[in-house]
Parts: sequence; C-alpha cells; structure tokens
Amino acid sequence: MKIKMSYLALSIGLSFSNYADACKETIESCTTRNDIVNTANPYHKAMDVKKYWASEKLDGIRAKWTGSELKTRTGKLIKAPSWFTDALPGIPIDGELWAGRSRFFVVQQTVLDSSPNDSAWREIKFMAFDLPNHGGTYKQRYQRLIDVIEDIGQKHIQYVEHYPIESRQTLSERLNQLTSSGGEGLMLRKIDSLYSVGRSNELLKLKLAQDAEGTIIGYKAGTGKYTGLMGSIQVRMKSGVEFYIGSGFTDKLRKSPPPIGTVITFKFNGYSHKGVPKFARYVRQRASN
Repeated sequence: MKIKMSYLALSIGLSFSNYADACKETIESCTTRNDIVNTANPYHKAMDVKKYWASEKLDGIRAKWTGSELKTRTGKLIKAPSWFTDALPGIPIDGELWAGRSRFFVVQQTVLDSSPNDSAWREIKFMAFDLPNHGGTYKQRYQRLIDVIEDIGQKHIQYVEHYPIESRQTLSERLNQLTSSGGEGLMLRKIDSLYSVGRSNELLKLKLAQDAEGTIIGYKAGTGKYTGLMGSIQVRMKSGVEFYIGSGFTDKLRKSPPPIGTVITFKFNGYSHKGVPKFARYVRQRASN
C-alpha cells in the first residue's frame, strides 16, 4: 500500500483576539462562508479512528486548484506567479499553501498581495491532499494523488503524507509527538468516504490544548451583543508576552470581570511565530493561597 509516514495534530474553541486567525485560510471576512471545498469537524472520542488516515494539520492557507486557477476555499482568486501554477494539471486539486511550521505570517503576507512577489512565492509550497473530481473513496483518491504529484516532479508542489491510525492511544501518541515538534495538529480523513463540499465527519481536525497562567493587566470593551460589557482581558505572561483573551467568559464574568492583578488560568493551542498563545480562552481565576 502506497502510504508514506508523516506527523499529526485537535481544535477546541476560538479566542476573541484570534477571531481573524480562525478565518485565516479563507482570506475572506468571517462573515463570508460559501465553501467550495470540504471542511473539518472537531474530532471526538466516539469516532472510530481505524476508519481514518491521519496527516499533519498545516498552518497555511487552504487553496483549491480548479484546473486552471488557484482559489481560496470560498472561491476568491489567488494571484500566484505563472511559474508557480504552470506545472499543475488540468484537473481540480485540493490543498494548502504552506511555508513551514509556525510561518503562517509568511503565507498570509505573500498570498494576500494583489501583485505577486516572485521571491516571496519561492518560500511557498502547494501541499496537495485531495482530488475533488476523482469520484472514488478517499483511499482511491489519495493513491491517485500521489501519482499525479510525482508525475509533476516540482519541489514546490507536494502531497501531504497520510497514514493509518491503529487506536486512540496511537493517535494520542502521534499528537503529542507532533505538538512537541512544533506542529499545528492533526487532520483525519475517512478512507471510505466520497468527496463532499461543506462541513462533515468525513474530515476531522485535532489539536492538543495546553494550560498556562497570566496576570490581567487591562480590558477591552465589548462590541455587538457585548456592548457595555467586558469584551476581552489583556494578559501578561511570566515571559513578558502580552495579548488579549476574549472567549471562555460567562455573561456574569463579562459584567463583573476579575480585577487587574488577578492571575488566571487559560487554555490554548500552540504559539504564533511571535510566541503568543493561539486560540486562548479563559478557564478560571487562580485560587489565593
């Protein structure tokens, strides 16, 4: 069987300060959701992992090659240099524009540019993981995808390596291994499923949540339904890193937030390239000794 080894990663919750980051792969506002690709549901323990193949969750921008153009998941045209797309075949390919672990900022700056910067695009790879129009199961699509990408033979066009998972314990071990190596998380694809557009359990995402503490040093007022309430708290970690947390709060806490100087515990999913916790959400106030 033509499966090559890779690493892995579960996604829980969004932070107010990272709302835009949650939509980073769309290059669109979070209010626009007209997906032209399949999107992932969070993994949960009821899932039978033996029915899935796993791969590393790449920290990039989702992109679909239509057979003639490169587009975002919502259909917006990506203006890549001609040399970047010339080798791609006349069939749709689903993938991710990626510059390596913890380098999303490089992809964002490059792909958002309306006039493509040739030297910047040299740092980007198109990481393919599906053939939407193939018609077969994911196992069949993936095997064909390997052949397509190997025939292209370009370093900037690669396929995302997938492998089977024997048990939840194996999944957990892979996730820990990937996270400790600086990876974003895991994607799980159901091997007997046909390709479908939109969100479903045929595609799952998994990240490892971490705990940390920080001291409240300020607040940001809420907007929309939180007008007149606390919108987010500004936190400083022992490392000196400062950022905002805007999720995990009850309405009661938003009306009467913990005072400045309070040490809180929060959960997050890895760090940005600037060392800021990603997808941070409030958990509790640390009990006084």
